[in-house]
Amino acid sequence: MGASMLSFTPRTHERGAALLTAMVLMLAVLMTGLAGARTALYGARAAAHERDRLLALQMAEAALADAERDIEGGDDPASARAAAFASGLASAFAQDCTGGRPYDGLCDAEDDAGEHAQRLADDEGPAVRFGTFTGRSMPEGEGGLPFEAPRYLVERMPPAGADHLYRVTALGTGAMPATRAAVQAYYRKPATAGTRGRRVGWREIGNWAEMAASE
Repeated sequence: MGASMLSFTPRTHERGAALLTAMVLMLAVLMTGLAGARTALYGARAAAHERDRLLALQMAEAALADAERDIEGGDDPASARAAAFASGLASAFAQDCTGGRPYDGLCDAEDDAGEHAQRLADDEGPAVRFGTFTGRSMPEGEGGLPFEAPRYLVERMPPAGADHLYRVTALGTGAMPATRAAVQAYYRKPATAGTRGRRVGWREIGNWAEMAASE
């Protein structure tokens, strides 16, 4: 009987050790799997955010191009707005961008980029929505489309020699309303009638979220 107990006890210990080892290995595999899943989830979120940011940036660029068409006369080259751009009419460009139709979104030059951030972010503000003065349109609000149409403001800058100089600030939104991007460019419009202007600079506005947070 004593010999039987001596042979039984080590086997029990071996089975217990093997079970413990298997459980530790299973736990290690589980933790590795969870870490991999978490990494993949973070990667997918980062990729989705970057795609949405790029969409917002493309929308801002679309608004910038629409503003340049607006400066060139839009869908009505004989309008008072087109004449204001062609002549650089100072009275058409209000200090707070609220000159009213047909001078919506036309501003006197400002140094504070935060002021434009607030005006662009304000849904009821003076910013011009894409296509308002050019007759163009774009789909929005469904699936992978932008949440809303992009918009812009145009500032009258000191003349560049004999030419008129305008600074355009444009805002685009991604598929998610919180994803926004803003760009700014200068547009030089010759004073000579019938001569098209050209873009002379472009930059993405940094710290947009910080500037718009003060609205």
